[in-house]
This record gives sequence, structure tokens and C-alpha cells, in this order.
Amino acid sequence: MDQGRFVELLQSIQIPDTEKVKAATTELRQTYYPHSESLLWLLQILASHDVQAIRQQAAVEALRLVPKHWASLSGPKPQIRESLLKAALNEQSSLVRHSTARVISAIAGIDLEDGEWVDLPGFLMEAAKQPQVGHREVGVYILFTLLEVVGDGFIDKLPILFQLFSTTIRDPESPEVRINTMLALSRIAMLIDPEEDSKSLKSFQDTVPSMVAVLKSTIDDNDEDRAMQAFEVFQTLLGCESALLANHFKDLVQFMIELSVERSITDETRSQALSYLMQCVKYRRMKVQGIQGMGEQLTIKAMQIAAEMEDDDDDEDEITPARSALSLLDILASSLPPRQVIVPLLTSLPQYCSSEDPALRKAGILSLGMVVEGAPDFVATQLEQIMPFILQLLNDSDINVRQAALHGVSRLAEDLAQDMSQSHATLLPALLKNLDSASDKTDKINTGIIIGSCLALDSLVDGMESEISSQYISDLVPRIGRLFEHPDFKVKGASAGAMGSIASSAEEAFLPYFEQTMKALSQYVTMKDSEEELDLRGTVCDAMGSMASAVGGVAFQPYVQPLMSASEEALHLGHPRLRETSYILWSTMSKLYEKEFAPFLDGVVKGLLECLEQEESDLDVELGEEASDLLGTEVVVAGKKIKVVQPQTDEDSMDDDEDDDDDWDDLTAVTAVALEKEIAVEVIGDILSHTKDLYIPHLEKTVEAVMTLVDHSYEGCRKAAIGTLWRAYACLWALMEDHTGKKWTPGIPLKEQPSQELIKLGEVVAAATMTVWGDEVDRAVVTDINRNIAATLKLCGPAILTQGNMLEQVTTILAALVTRQHPCQMDMGDDEDQEDVGETSEYDWLAVDTALDVVIGLSAALGS
Repeated sequence: MDQGRFVELLQSIQIPDTEKVKAATTELRQTYYPHSESLLWLLQILASHDVQAIRQQAAVEALRLVPKHWASLSGPKPQIRESLLKAALNEQSSLVRHSTARVISAIAGIDLEDGEWVDLPGFLMEAAKQPQVGHREVGVYILFTLLEVVGDGFIDKLPILFQLFSTTIRDPESPEVRINTMLALSRIAMLIDPEEDSKSLKSFQDTVPSMVAVLKSTIDDNDEDRAMQAFEVFQTLLGCESALLANHFKDLVQFMIELSVERSITDETRSQALSYLMQCVKYRRMKVQGIQGMGEQLTIKAMQIAAEMEDDDDDEDEITPARSALSLLDILASSLPPRQVIVPLLTSLPQYCSSEDPALRKAGILSLGMVVEGAPDFVATQLEQIMPFILQLLNDSDINVRQAALHGVSRLAEDLAQDMSQSHATLLPALLKNLDSASDKTDKINTGIIIGSCLALDSLVDGMESEISSQYISDLVPRIGRLFEHPDFKVKGASAGAMGSIASSAEEAFLPYFEQTMKALSQYVTMKDSEEELDLRGTVCDAMGSMASAVGGVAFQPYVQPLMSASEEALHLGHPRLRETSYILWSTMSKLYEKEFAPFLDGVVKGLLECLEQEESDLDVELGEEASDLLGTEVVVAGKKIKVVQPQTDEDSMDDDEDDDDDWDDLTAVTAVALEKEIAVEVIGDILSHTKDLYIPHLEKTVEAVMTLVDHSYEGCRKAAIGTLWRAYACLWALMEDHTGKKWTPGIPLKEQPSQELIKLGEVVAAATMTVWGDEVDRAVVTDINRNIAATLKLCGPAILTQGNMLEQVTTILAALVTRQHPCQMDMGDDEDQEDVGETSEYDWLAVDTALDVVIGLSAALGS
């Protein structure tokens, strides 16, 4: 190999010539990088080349080759190590300095395991004490990267590190030293076992005030990049042992509240503070609940911030303090008792709704809409007092307030449809009045009113008794039907959804309008030329499924084949939401036609299993230099583990067929795959329940596919998979009873033995459930498992309890749930018994309530 040519190739990559870059990249990868000598040359270039861009290029390439070649490198390693350290200390570019630090840590990770370079930690600690600012910055940063790579190797050095970091975190000259110290402390936090190392625990606790001071200084200096890093450190600490922050938790939460309401600082900083508060409530809800008045304060402050929502703020993907505050209210309601959230909100509501400031009126109804999902039972008891405010705001003089009120009604009706429908005589006219006021207009705000009216009607009518909705059908259908031809695609979709709910609620009363509605919507079932068209196609297919359920199989029969064909085509149009719509349609059709669904069953099962078999291999995502401190770590986005990697070099970019944005497209796709699998596995449960014995030929392969999701990183997949396994067991049991004509009898030992197929499936279901149930931290998953076990015990008896020691395990888990000591009822990082804080959120109570249902099921199955 020619070293001169090697350097020329690295230089060629810096030239903005696509063909030359591709050629140089190919030659480097094929001719040089397979050989260990290329790593030696890269390290030499990194340590000595005059051009910064070449040094950076060499660092990036070296980092990739260290795991492959360092151990076998025959060069003078001591001199290489020394030259790299010297280069890092003297490097003027922070980007190259950080990249060099990563290379040093990668090498050290190999060397230290082999008993080499043992003096490196001591050298770095000394560098961190030097009078030269640059040396301190490099020393602390390499310590941080080294802690990431070989953290366990520093456990015996923690006292020395704490002594050092207690000084560097207060560095008087360099914000870089201070933030690097925080990053290093976040890695140390992961190493501390409070029960085994009380001294390190205290040392860490003593540094927390200084860490807060670092965050405050970054905000005061408008240093948003470092502020972001500091916030991320505090987010990381929430995932560590709770004792680390215990002494300062209340003060830290209070500090974040003060940041979130401070309008003189940037929106990004305020949103970060609100994000931290959300994580506190989610992962430390028992701690938050135990702080006197904290839930009420968080609620009131969030409402105040929500009042900052701009009238033209319709970008739901944009993160603003107002949107973050509404999200905080959502989490508060689902995590804390109603007395700490709903009560103070309702106490403040009259003041907001009667304010002369439309922003406050708007904030009041939006806040109310955000908390209903977390505490529907409690909110339902207050509807009589709430309803006058809702009606007042639906008739508000300010169009933006009316739009917010429509949104609030939509959210309330989603969870309280039956309760809300009792006010139909006043609510529906108010909704129709809003719809009529905007129907002949196409400007942005009036389009918003139309969409809001349709969404509110969609939610409200869906929960009505047919006797009530049929009274309004002649007023609703013509108005909604006219909107199918509106130029705005979102209006078309919202009106189609509303019509589906009208049909679902009115049932037979919808029959006179059925054919004309299907004719009007059919043009949208096959459209596929844009993202908007695909979105609308999915919504229309959903609506048609609702109409099918309403009018029955006979009336819908002419539309089955074309709709099933369209749903099959939808699987191949690259639109996850549209695929989900197809699955849901199949569920509806199987329920409607049962055994008559047989002609479609093979194709449907094939499509669903192909969905479950989609690859979800870990995705490497590049976040750029601003996220360099996350390199090599994994983050979870919507249940998908994502590994953060080095940003691509020019050569890599040129070597790829896709542009950089495709990494984020892939991220979205992977996230969508998890959500799609959740829907698919739920639909499998529906279809096997509806088609019964027709599904048996597919059952074994289905169970194998569903089992792969039992330990999925996304909780929705875990919940759906275990639920479908229990439904499969119940279905097979019912078929056995139909075949034998014998019903189960209570008690163990069993009086009647189930079939071998049932015994085998029971073993699978029991094993899958027990791997999750006892350690699951998500309340919704645990609650759903409780419901499935309770229902199956009542339906199928005690047979499944004879699997191994399942009965003993079930009893243990139920005891933990009833005494509120199950992992899903405890704060993250708390392994010890928690102090009983008395009240619970409605979601917490559901976990206990459904556990008691299992106890009742056990009683029925085991007998007296």
C-alpha cells in the first residue's frame, strides 16, 4: 500500500466533486481499510496533519477501524497513545478535539481490558487540574467518553473522581469544563448502587446543587446547546436510582416550574423544563404525589402557560411551551389522583371561562379537554357543573375560542360519549350552529371550525344510543354529506369520519342514506396519487367499515369485494396508516360475516402475518455534532431502540443512494412498524374469535408470530400480543366444548382433561404471560393482562392454572398488585417498599380493580 496515495485519497474526499469523492471512497474501502496499517496512518494523520478537515476525516475513519484493527496493530502503540493525547490537548477545533477523544476512548476500551494503558485515567485527572483551560476541557471530556466505554472499570476510582468533579463543575473560566463534568457525572450515576455504596451516593447528592447551577448559567448566558446537554443529564438521572436525586427532588421540580413559566427565556428552554416535569410526573409520580401541593401547583402553572397558545398555532408537530403545558396536564391527570389535578383545574375553570381575555377562555377549555382521558370517571361526576361553560364557549364571540371549544368537546366525548350525549338537546344544536356558520367559507380559520365541528360530532354521536341519534339524522347527514366535496382534504376526511359515527350510532335509521353516501365516498377508496389522498382513503375506508356494521351484511354485500380488493392494494402503497385501516376493515368484515368471511381468510391471514414478520433491526441514526455526546448510546422513540452514530462524512454521503433526510424517514417508518404491528395483532385476535374453527389451520403459525411480540420494546405490542394469545386460548377452548358437549367444572385436580392442542397452547400462553406480568412497568399492559386472565378463568375454568407453578405465581403477582407493590405501581428506580400516599390516580386504581377481578375469576375456577 502507498501511504502517499492514501493521504491523497483523504484529501480528495474534501473536494466538492461527486465523482471524485465516490472514486476515492471506493478505493479507500476496498484497497486500504481492510488492512491494519490504514489505522496506523489515520492515527498519524489525526495527530499531525496541518488541515483541520483532514484531521476530522481521519478521526471519523479511525473510530470505525479501531475495533477491527487496534488489537492486531503492529506499530509502536505507546508512541501512538502519547501522540493522540498530545494532539487532543493542543487541538484548537472543538469538533476535532471531541472526535479525537472518542478515538482515545475506543482504544482505551480495548487496552484497559488487556491490562494496558493503565496510567491513562491518572493522566486525564491530572490534565483536568491543569491551569490551561484547554487541558482541563480535554481531560474532563475524555474522562466522560472513557466512562461511557469502560464505566465499570472506574468503580474503585469513584472517590477520586468525585473529588475532582466537585472542583471542575465549578470551573471559573470554562463552561465547557462545567458541562463536560455534568456529562461525566451522568455516567457515574449509572454506576452507583445506593445500598452498597453510601459514600458515593452522598458524594453524588452533594454535587446536585452545582449541577443545577451549571444549567442555570447556560440559560443565563443564552447558551442553548449546553443548556440542552444539561437538561439531557437531568433527564438521564430520572432513569437512574431514585436515591440520587431524592434529597433535592422537590427543589429541582420547583426550579423547573420556575423556568417553565419564565417568559423572558427562550421557548426551547421553557419547553425543555416542561419536558423534564413530564418525565418527573411519569417516572416519579409517587414522589410528586407525596410533595404537599405539588400536583395542584403543576396544574395551575400548566393552565397559565396554555394561555400562551397563539391563534394561528396549528402545527401540531411544533414544540412550544403552550403545547408542552397541555401535554403536561395530560400526564398529570393520568398519573396523580383527581384531587391533585382535576379539582384545582375545575376550581380555576370559571375564572378562565369568564375572563375578558379570549386567550384565557381558550386555555380553560383546552386544559379541560386534556385531563379527561386520565380521569374519566371523576370528570363524568362533574359534567353537570362543566356543561354550562362548554355551551358558553361554543357560542363565544371569538372564533378562535369556539374552535378550541370544539376541540375540547371532541376530547371530552371520546371518553365520556354516553355522559355527554345526555346533553344532546343543547350540545348538538351548538355544534351544528358552528358548522353552519363556516360551511360556505374556505379560509383557514373557518376551515378549522368545520373540521372541529366534524370531529366533535364524530366523538359525540359515536356514543349515542340509536334512539337519540336517529332523531338528528335528517339534520346531520345532509350537512355532513355536502362536505365530501369541500376542496380541503382534511375537511373531507373529518366529514367522512363523522358520517361513519352517525351511521354506527343510528344503525337501521341510516339505511335510507346508505347508498347515496357510499356512492359519494366511493371515489376516494382507490385514490393514491399523494399523501393527502392516501390519508383520506384510509379515513373513508374506516367510515365505510362503520357503515357496514350499521346496515348489516346483506345491505353491505355489494361493496364487500371492491372494498376488500382496495384494502389488499393498500398494503402495498407504502402508507402505514392505510395498512392499519385495511387491518381494521378486515376485523369489521370478519365480525359482520363470520363464516362467510372464509373466501378472504387465507389472504387476510397472510397479510397480517407478513406485517408481524416485518424487520425491526436496530436503526443507526445520525444526529450531527450537536448530539455528539449521545454517540454510541441507544434512545427509545415510540418503543423503538435507536442507536446514535457518528455523522456521515462526505465520502459516506456520496456513497449512499439516499440523502441524509432518509435516516429520519427510516426512523418514522420503524416507529410506524411497531404501531402497525400493534393493530395487526389485535385484529388477529378479532378475526380468530369471529371465524372460530375456520381459523384453526392458521393457528399454529399465528401463535408463533404473535409470540415474537411478547417482549417487544413497545408496550402496545406487548399488550396486544398477550391479549391475542389469551383470546386464542379461549377460542380453542370454546371449540373443544362445542365438540365434546362438556363444560368445565371448578377445582384442581381437573375433573376433565383438555385436548392436547389446548394443553400445548396453554403452556405457551402461560409462559408468555409470566415472562411479562410480574415485572411489567406499564400500567396499561398489566391492567389488560388482568382483564384477560379474569375473563378466561370465568370462561374456561382452572385448566390453564395447572401449567407448572402458575397458580403460585398468579397469587404472588395479585398480592403485589393489591398491596400496590407491583413494579407498575412504583416509581422507576425504587426497588424498596414505597410509602403509602393514600389516594391513587384512576389508572392506578384500574390495576388494582382488575387484579380483584382475577381474584374473582380464581374463585370461580377453583371453587370452594
